[in-house]
Amino acid sequence: MQLRWRLRQVMASREVWTGKELRELLARRANFTLSAPSVYALINNEPVQMKTETLQALCTALQCTPNELYGVTPPREVSLADEPDTNSPAKP
Repeated sequence: MQLRWRLRQVMASREVWTGKELRELLARRANFTLSAPSVYALINNEPVQMKTETLQALCTALQCTPNELYGVTPPREVSLADEPDTNSPAKP
């Protein structure tokens, strides 16, 4: 499974085009303040970690769910037949 950060797409779907607009929405709708560099980093980079408080504020400001902010690529199906048998003795 792979997560994809989709903040930029969610912003665009709500016609929020700049970090400044996002900061204003965060302040107005969620009563939450993020610095301009922090907003820039969230828009342009996939976060390695995020406080729940920040995720909740983004969802409140953009009127979305965490599922919209994170796209999930399902894992590929793997057959047990594809995995090596670690219980049998090694063949010479």
